[in-house]
Amino acid sequence: MKDDILIRKKVNEQLGKFSDKLSEGLKKPKKKFIHQMLFGIQASKDIKLSEVSRSLEEDIKLIKTENRLSRNLQDNTLSWYINDKILKDAKNKIERDTVLAVDITHIHKPYAQKMDFLTRVWDGMKKEAVNGYWVLEIIGANIYDEHLLPLYSELYSQDARGFKSENKQILKAIAIVNSYTKGKGIYVIDREGR
Repeated sequence: MKDDILIRKKVNEQLGKFSDKLSEGLKKPKKKFIHQMLFGIQASKDIKLSEVSRSLEEDIKLIKTENRLSRNLQDNTLSWYINDKILKDAKNKIERDTVLAVDITHIHKPYAQKMDFLTRVWDGMKKEAVNGYWVLEIIGANIYDEHLLPLYSELYSQDARGFKSENKQILKAIAIVNSYTKGKGIYVIDREGR
């Protein structure tokens, strides 16, 4: 029990440093939200709001914590703010020969029925279409460094208003990353990227 408390405290301190850097310039409620989400995901090893909320162990009803986290997640500008912070931090680590891996994956939502723009995504492991969302990520990898550099991440649905095509999503992400890296890096995409 005592070890759990010490580990929890240490993780909280380390995540605090990272979340402070990530949320620099935001108002206090957004800073708290980012810290709690990072901690909750790490502690619960899950991304479901109910599990994240439970791991926070707040002295209020669980549904109140869930509702607060859900309200904060509805802020569409937050993902752009975080992408901007991550890119600003990583841009000087990108070299001419850095591999910039473009990856399209998905989040499977097997029980969801009424989520905004819930769509059908291809699950390659199951070899079937499932309910969920697409995720487009760009990750940097330098040849002589074992650390990966997350650069860009975006959740999207082909059923969302304004969606044009997967190719447009990829080109937009590359353009955004290029605007920070000044054209450095070599983009690679797996055969699934169209």
